[in-house]
Amino acid sequence: MIGTGKRLAGAALAVGVAAVAGLVKLDGRGPAPIAPAAAASAAVTPKTEAPSEARALSHAFSNVAKALAPSVVRIEVEVTMPHGANGRGHMPMPGPNGGGDDDDDSVPPFFRHFFQFGPGGPGGGMPEQGPAHGVGSGFIIGTNGDIVTNRHVVQGATKVTVTMNDGKEYPAHVVGKDAQTDVAVVRLDKPPANLVVARLGDSEKLDVGEWVVAVGSPLGLEQTVTAGIVSGKGRPGRHVQMSGKRVRGYIQTDAKINPGNSGGPLVNLSSEVVGINTLINTGPGGAYGFAIPVNQVTRVANALLREGRVRYAYLGVLVGDLDEAEAGRPGGAGPGGGALPPGLAGHKGALVSQVTPGGPAAKAGLRAGDVIDAIDGHKMDGAGDVIDYVSTRPIGTRVAVGFVREGHPQTVTVALGELPTEEQRATAGAAGFGMALQTLTPELAQSMGIPATRGAIVAEVAPGGPAAAVGIQAGDILLEIDRQRVTSAEEASSALAAPRRGGHLVRIVGANGTRYVNLGGR
Repeated sequence: MIGTGKRLAGAALAVGVAAVAGLVKLDGRGPAPIAPAAAASAAVTPKTEAPSEARALSHAFSNVAKALAPSVVRIEVEVTMPHGANGRGHMPMPGPNGGGDDDDDSVPPFFRHFFQFGPGGPGGGMPEQGPAHGVGSGFIIGTNGDIVTNRHVVQGATKVTVTMNDGKEYPAHVVGKDAQTDVAVVRLDKPPANLVVARLGDSEKLDVGEWVVAVGSPLGLEQTVTAGIVSGKGRPGRHVQMSGKRVRGYIQTDAKINPGNSGGPLVNLSSEVVGINTLINTGPGGAYGFAIPVNQVTRVANALLREGRVRYAYLGVLVGDLDEAEAGRPGGAGPGGGALPPGLAGHKGALVSQVTPGGPAAKAGLRAGDVIDAIDGHKMDGAGDVIDYVSTRPIGTRVAVGFVREGHPQTVTVALGELPTEEQRATAGAAGFGMALQTLTPELAQSMGIPATRGAIVAEVAPGGPAAAVGIQAGDILLEIDRQRVTSAEEASSALAAPRRGGHLVRIVGANGTRYVNLGGR
């Protein structure tokens, strides 16, 4: 026994020597390299112990990602864009060498939607042939296949494809979309049986400083997760212009958000959706994302599911903050291009820059230049207060509007009407001149490969109509009407609907540069 032990010990010693040399015999199959860790003299990074708080936070992020994964989807769309001025899908814009007004047409917006268009991503323009392709995100709100996303993700979509977390693709269609809040609902044509609905939270209980997680499909990637905190909450105004005119609150976060996140959920650490990612600040001073609070998203989505649209009360005026006109900012609210009416220095209220012809306010006698400072006895400090108050009233409600005209306070009673649909507003005034308009958004400008601007783009022109007679073409952009800047199809249509002796002076930019035409004159 003792002899046998000596032989085993000697064999072990031999193997050890061979190991030091870097070679060992394994079942007679020849030498094999030794693992580096076997070298006793090698220096190894010491293992550290993570604080329990850090481990807990890490687990919380991981748990949120796992919980939301089955409920967050990737949305791909095909969009047929308005015909440009050339066959490449890009519309030439005048610049320093093109004889145009470069100042008006090349200033980038402070905020940009982050819906990713085209094969080259943002700024890639449209493909040379075929429809444009876009990618966004969304989350499941019903086991029947209902999914919430942003309206600008599916606007103009001719084909919608939804990709689940497991990689399976499903055709879908748009149930309804709301331009006023930039919320839309799509539905799977043939939903699978194992859908997981996202848990919704209460955005009113969300506090600044709370951890949040943004989930989506940015940059064409599969589902990704980024974390940050709620950096701020507030009401939109001059510095935060949300993508929908009736988004009355916002959630600001420093969670990293990229193109393609649009429509995806912003989630708290209880795996509850608290917002829908919509905007990203691309200006100087850092990157911040903005989300629409989920409480408003839920109200809009429910209305879209019931009727396919959201009905809003409206006063029939275009209003701006009085302090903007007082500061003389370009594009201010004043009827004189931003000038403050006399006798109103330091006054609080909403300056009426435009009154919808035949609308509730027009019927009651309100005029451009009036300053609304109270409704039903409630003080109105700015345009946001007017929009907030009117938006919460039922259609048909009679409200007492207090305003100042030429330094004299007055009050009229206005019966609130129903806000016309986007299609009705876009065609009401323009249709009479034989053309159809579409709002030119930064996303649309980006997808068409033109410098970002604001205006109304001509989608169609009726042969032989007044628009065609003065040389307006599909793809032209209406920037001004009667020396007033227009930033949407609604504003342009409303301005064209207003009677004007001698016709409307329209400033247009297009393939032939910037020009003025007289529309409706004789």
